[in-house]
Amino acid sequence: MLQEQSRLFQRLLFFADAVIIVVSWILAYYTRFEVFPAVGIFALPEWLPLTRYLSFLPWVIIISMMVFWASGLYIPDRAQRLSTLVYTVAKAIVLGVLIVAASLSFYRALYFSRLHMLLFGIYTPVLLVALRVAILVFVRNGRKQGKYLRRVLIIGAGPVGQRLKESFSGFPWMGFDTVGFLDDSPSDKEVLLGSTADVASVLDRFEQAGTPIQYVYIALPFSAMDQIVKLSNELSTRLAHVCLVPDLFQLDIVNSRVTDIGGLPVIHMIDEAPLDFRRAVKRVIDIVFSFLFLTLISPLLAIIAVGVKLSSQGPVFYRQERMGLNGHHFQMLKFRSMPVNVENATGAVWASSGENRATTLGAFLRKTSLDELPQFINVLKGDMSVVGPRPERPVFIDEFKNKVPKYMLRHKMKAGITGWAQVNGWRGDTSIEKRIEFDLYYIQNWSLRMDLKIMLMTLWSGFIHENAY
Repeated sequence: MLQEQSRLFQRLLFFADAVIIVVSWILAYYTRFEVFPAVGIFALPEWLPLTRYLSFLPWVIIISMMVFWASGLYIPDRAQRLSTLVYTVAKAIVLGVLIVAASLSFYRALYFSRLHMLLFGIYTPVLLVALRVAILVFVRNGRKQGKYLRRVLIIGAGPVGQRLKESFSGFPWMGFDTVGFLDDSPSDKEVLLGSTADVASVLDRFEQAGTPIQYVYIALPFSAMDQIVKLSNELSTRLAHVCLVPDLFQLDIVNSRVTDIGGLPVIHMIDEAPLDFRRAVKRVIDIVFSFLFLTLISPLLAIIAVGVKLSSQGPVFYRQERMGLNGHHFQMLKFRSMPVNVENATGAVWASSGENRATTLGAFLRKTSLDELPQFINVLKGDMSVVGPRPERPVFIDEFKNKVPKYMLRHKMKAGITGWAQVNGWRGDTSIEKRIEFDLYYIQNWSLRMDLKIMLMTLWSGFIHENAY
């Protein structure tokens, strides 16, 4: 929303990065095969002509630019702080170098210097960040002199308008200069330039002063739709760009995005998480982590399986129907912790402190959460993820969905073995409302970094807990 830069600039930056890939590849070659041997370090096991490396450069460019694009390096509608910019570049470079190195390893007819790849992985991010910093410095210095500024008028001084102004202030190099607000209600936080009816006269006044307003952001609630239509019609007689920022704070937004159907804009307010690059990485992490984890603890799994089998008659595993992403039902695996058919008399019962249905070994497995380990098989099958809202039994969902507000929103993301609610203590017989609050926070703020944080918190304190029974 903030970074309304020219699409042409993004394309030029894309091709400039391609040139940087070429320069870094060649520079890494000369450093490895010319500079290092000349100063007597890293003796050459085999000298290869530059033409051999250049023959693979088109493939390197294609792979690198595809990874850069998929990593979000060229998203035009996202403002970035310098730290975020460096992180985005570093992430793209790491993925790019790994994929390039892996692909070249399949070509057996040519030995590729690992040192060359390392140098390529150093030169490329340095030059990419240097280019972007140079552009930022150039533009920022120009804007300090009053150049390249975009004057913004915000219609609506409510929470959305205030947040919009704060966002503009948080990215000063973007050049958005908020000249003021228009609102029909008095504001304690802002000095208003007038009411919404004054929009034409305010635009004309700035135009006549030689400081025209380029952007008008309408930040009014949906209840003011008639007023929004009126403002749109009035602003159509002026040259300012008009942007609508709908007030969605009053609604429960999960995985929101904007698409179009036949040219009609459609706002998805409650939707499942779209399959993008990050989600694909999350799935890869789920598979790799689960496979390695199950392999690593296989002796422990065998010991627990034998213990369950000896502790009471019945199967080792307990299969329980749960609901996951978009209402998908699946059989969740656990090590059996209760005697067979124990629920025939009581029916489905919510686990609570002091219950005596579990076997002696089963009580220990529950307390230590070791009974949950087979769920990594569910992760491999795709029913679950390592991190996500905990899945619940359909019989309890039928009870909760009409009693607990927003309960069903947790099914807009794949269920997990551990989650944000669990590592914060909301597990077992605790408040369902608080659990939903933490689950929705996770869904609305999800990132790969947050998943890693939850996994580390689980390893640190998530297995043995006073609410695990």
